Amino acid sequence: MNPVFPFPFQAYSIQEQFMKELYFTIEHGKLGIFESPTGTGKSLSICCGALQWYNDNIHRIIEDINKEIAQIKEELISLDDSGDWLQAEYNKIKKNQTLTTLQYKLDKIKKQDEFFKEMKNRVAIFKNNVNQKINESYYQYADKLDKEPGHNKENIPEDEENEDDDDLIVNCSDKKDDSDDDEFENDTKDENNSNIKIYISSRTHSQLSQFIGEINRTVFKEDTRVVTLASRQHYCINSEVTRLKNVNLINERCLDMQKSKTKPTSIGDEGKVLKRTKTKSCSACPYYNQNNILKLKERLLSDIMDMEDLVKCGKDMKACPYYASRMALDDAQVVLISHAGIVNSGARSGFSLKLKDNVLILDEAHGLSAALENAHSAPVSYKQLSSVKTYLHFYINKYRDRLTSRNLLLLNQMCFVVAKLLGIVKPKTPTEKTQDETKIYMLEDFVIKAEIEHLNLRPLVEFCRNTRLAPKLHGFSMRYSQQVLEEENKKSSINNKKSSFEKFISNISKKQDNKVDDKVDENVNTNRQVPTEASAGSGLYALLDFLDMLCDRSENGRVLTQRGDDSTAQLKYLLLNTAEHFADVVSQCRSVILAGGTMEPISEFQAILTNNARKAKQVNVVKCGHVVPSDNVLGICLSKGPSNVSLNFSYEKRMSNEMLNEVGRMLRNICSIVPGGVVCFLPSYNYEHTVYEHLKNNKFVDSISKKKAIFREPKSATEVDQVLQKFATAVRKREAERNGALMLSVVGGKLSEGLNFSDDLGRCVIVIGMPYPNIKSPELQEKMNYLNRKIGGSAGNVYYENLCMKAVNQCIGRAVRHANDYACVLLVDERYSRPQTTSALPSFVQKSLMTSCTFGQTIGNIARFFSRHKEKKQQ
Repeated sequence: MNPVFPFPFQAYSIQEQFMKELYFTIEHGKLGIFESPTGTGKSLSICCGALQWYNDNIHRIIEDINKEIAQIKEELISLDDSGDWLQAEYNKIKKNQTLTTLQYKLDKIKKQDEFFKEMKNRVAIFKNNVNQKINESYYQYADKLDKEPGHNKENIPEDEENEDDDDLIVNCSDKKDDSDDDEFENDTKDENNSNIKIYISSRTHSQLSQFIGEINRTVFKEDTRVVTLASRQHYCINSEVTRLKNVNLINERCLDMQKSKTKPTSIGDEGKVLKRTKTKSCSACPYYNQNNILKLKERLLSDIMDMEDLVKCGKDMKACPYYASRMALDDAQVVLISHAGIVNSGARSGFSLKLKDNVLILDEAHGLSAALENAHSAPVSYKQLSSVKTYLHFYINKYRDRLTSRNLLLLNQMCFVVAKLLGIVKPKTPTEKTQDETKIYMLEDFVIKAEIEHLNLRPLVEFCRNTRLAPKLHGFSMRYSQQVLEEENKKSSINNKKSSFEKFISNISKKQDNKVDDKVDENVNTNRQVPTEASAGSGLYALLDFLDMLCDRSENGRVLTQRGDDSTAQLKYLLLNTAEHFADVVSQCRSVILAGGTMEPISEFQAILTNNARKAKQVNVVKCGHVVPSDNVLGICLSKGPSNVSLNFSYEKRMSNEMLNEVGRMLRNICSIVPGGVVCFLPSYNYEHTVYEHLKNNKFVDSISKKKAIFREPKSATEVDQVLQKFATAVRKREAERNGALMLSVVGGKLSEGLNFSDDLGRCVIVIGMPYPNIKSPELQEKMNYLNRKIGGSAGNVYYENLCMKAVNQCIGRAVRHANDYACVLLVDERYSRPQTTSALPSFVQKSLMTSCTFGQTIGNIARFFSRHKEKKQQ
């Protein structure tokens, strides 16, 4: 078998190698680790290789079915001559049954092809004949809804909307279920739908949009059905829902708007609702219209659209993009989804992903470990706990008489748990040390420390989720301000005087334990931390995630407790071995491919893939070279500065004036000889600020500005595009002595991954210092100790080194983005010259790497490098 790949242009040899290896890895059902440097057309190679396999596989299935049908028909003819007529008759019946099954499969494939051809024709007619009446009907429907009395929430009088706060009371009949959601999907599912799918995952939605662009460049664009999955937070176009911000609250509100409202009409002795009557929903979503959503689904399957296109189309057609994408999932051939949607089991079930026997390709897989860690960690801050406790206490006091005894008991238990957790992370008093205090506990030790080991937390968490307590608590905090609730509490305490017996019992308890009474009194009347009202619901969601993971009692789980001020105090659940949760994904899929620009160390990704007991020999490791020739990249490890000072930017040394002056002199000299753009990466935002202020105060900025305009990476993501645009303009604009621009960036920041500094935008990439994470971090130390115990040797130190070098390699990958590009990579720190460090650098840099260079040697080599390429251009 020698597949031919219809690449949009003449493919490089490494692209041919990548596609061929990808094709056969999927064909043989293996696991794969593919390393292809950034700028080598990796995304396009993935699309062409995977889609060619998909098409060939469909054709092979049809051919195999036809061959089986022909063979069975021949065997049926030969059975007539058999001597044993009874056995022959039995065999004939069995073969006819097999023949019927095969014919059904073949007919189904043909019917599907016909159906999708008809669908494309319908969509083409709809697009070409923009029928004014149809479009008007969409808008008229929404306008009609808007004009209906009580449709807009803002127009509903409070007493009519929520008479007596019925919508806020937790009831047994309020059990959370996504019946409306499920019903929507069930209506659209084909029971026998077993289409093979290719799931392509990447770190961000913008990177997924690049795959849409690449598929549109290929011959597969006409016949490939592509769907991008995302949460309601990204796809919702109803402003009333999106204003909630928190993804959990958005999900709850969306489901609420689909359901019929109910009102209790029969209540039992204990306050339990026995009967509820459905009433007309007064806040139905105008975009949740199945006819319109069906039209949008067909449009999505016919035209390859990214998220922005789908949202825009949804607004035009008055149809929900979220449900259109969910409806289109079963018929899709290629499904694009973020890493978070794949590695989290809850997200997978939420999207109804079927990984069984399908293909999964994870691009930008260097971030897979971090994605797994984020998916299986659960932080909850002191502010969130404080907010939950405050409003839960008010909630219980306000509705005490309307809650069933069981619900009241469970709510009080939740209050007890929150109070105990708050006690562990309570902010320090002024007399205590101001430094944050961080500890890590085994799960058993933590529940004993928190004094909640006697509680069964699982039913408590299920109660909160089933009764939808979080959105109700959020609605409660929105409806009533804290000040109003405190005043109500004071009035009720004055009006509801205790009976003499209650006073007697209360006095006894006071005498027995003054401390407990003081605590309770403090909780009721005072509130040290004033929480924001909007944080109560989202805070409870965070708490439930934390308790959920605590219930698992995994031997690899840990709880981090951090005491500090109000803004830093937190609890955080950690999972040290995240690969065990990825094993389920690997075991289901036909093939799993991890692809990235730098996949070192390979052993880390092999461990992730083989955790489910698959043998390591099944992992196909493919390393591709770069498309650029080795003389187009100049790699230098700079060990001595302009003043012949040894350059070591360790945390203890980098803040010295000597080191900062060396940075200033180096940048001044580099900017004078490098044409175009220079991108300088520094270890942190704080250090970038320190360096810039030092350069400014010591006149280095003035001298550098004569040669290059200076830009700084913004902390706000919204400003990144604007800064990049100005940087690009400055690079292309040549004025007298000024030749390009300098960008001061941060390792691991917004410019270190996913951005393209090709050609003149990035003629030189400088990485100053080695961006090691804080070795004193308790979280990091626990992970390193765990690896040392589990794997042995110095596995923890290897992990620590890898964290640093992954970040460095991402920075290096910003430059040299195509075959004719050229750039200099300058690594400024004497530690880069260590053999174990140079071996972790990208292979295309290692080929031309010069180690232990003095500043004089460096300047000479850089000058000759750019002089040579200038001559090439002029030829």
